[in-house]
Amino acid sequence: MIDAPPAARSLTVVLAVAASVAALLPWLIDAGPALRYAIDIDVYRAGARAFLEGDNLYTRSYEVGGITLPFTYPPLAAILFIPVALVPYPVALVGWTLASAVLLWWCLVIVLRHAVPAVNHRVIATWILPLALLAEPVRETLGFGQINIILMALVLADTLTRRPWLPRGVLIGLAAAIKLTPAVFILVFLVRRQWRDAAVTFLSGVGFTLAAALVSWRNSWTYWLDTLTDTGRIGGEAYASNQSIRGVLARLAEPGEQADRLLWLVLVIGALGLIIVAMLRAQTMLATVLLASTAALLCSPVSWSHHWVWLIPVAVTLLLGPGRVLGAVVLLAVFTSPHWLLPNNHGAEHAWPWWAQLVGSSYLLVTLAVVVAAIVSPRVLAGRR
Repeated sequence: MIDAPPAARSLTVVLAVAASVAALLPWLIDAGPALRYAIDIDVYRAGARAFLEGDNLYTRSYEVGGITLPFTYPPLAAILFIPVALVPYPVALVGWTLASAVLLWWCLVIVLRHAVPAVNHRVIATWILPLALLAEPVRETLGFGQINIILMALVLADTLTRRPWLPRGVLIGLAAAIKLTPAVFILVFLVRRQWRDAAVTFLSGVGFTLAAALVSWRNSWTYWLDTLTDTGRIGGEAYASNQSIRGVLARLAEPGEQADRLLWLVLVIGALGLIIVAMLRAQTMLATVLLASTAALLCSPVSWSHHWVWLIPVAVTLLLGPGRVLGAVVLLAVFTSPHWLLPNNHGAEHAWPWWAQLVGSSYLLVTLAVVVAAIVSPRVLAGRR
């Protein structure tokens, strides 16, 4: 198909774009027809409005979609969400959804450039996009109106573009100041001994955070000294959607009990050690970045399934190299999302039998398999080189 005549290739591109639009429509239009309600976009808008009104972002909850939810992001995020709050909800929803889809396409282009040479990366990314939009982490991101694809694009722009328009590290610092987990990508520069880029990452993250504090010291004080450590604000750790190590331990605990924190720390340190070994053995920048993403997903206390959009570029890279079988397993996980096929919510996860605990932790297990495979065979995430 790549070598097809231009007319045939153009037709396939048009069909792929049409398929992508069709895949997006359910996340824009609900029954009625009416615009779909994306609750997290409304939380972002509510937080930004509270900031503009001079309220403390973190001492109140916001009425959205018939329930109340807290604002859980650092103060800089509320500042950057102001444009989303100033436009009508329909404009915010459509703009956010389309931006997420376009940025996902762009992420695929960047990954393909590093994974497979001498092809039309934009055309192939256009072919892949309709399928990527159907993967569960992407569906959840679009359905909630989440920020995950935008953050992934910032990280890939900072690490994989040939000629970045800002010093490397600035965009990762920005992403970390918006949502803390992207800070883990400083490991990319540290393991590759790019000391200047690591320093820029750290300083830009601190700089953006201090800039937000200068604008609103009260919100910054509350967030960094109180809200940050209150993981209960984010939701129940045992919920099926939490695919991190902490989530698995929480589901194994008795109802009403928290996961063993000491065991969690030991497992996180062990996982992080394996990931760093894999990163040190990685043969390409792409592999190093993708492995760093596994650290953010596995080691964070809460990694909802919509955070796992990184499994899409991981699967694409595996399928284009010697890790095709593992890539197919990753794809199977993100398209079937086994955790939703089991009883969930209201503590049902605590009653899962042992086999359901394994099936319901599929994202974690396939990610660990990728890390181990990258240690045993560093070429597994090198693409077609």
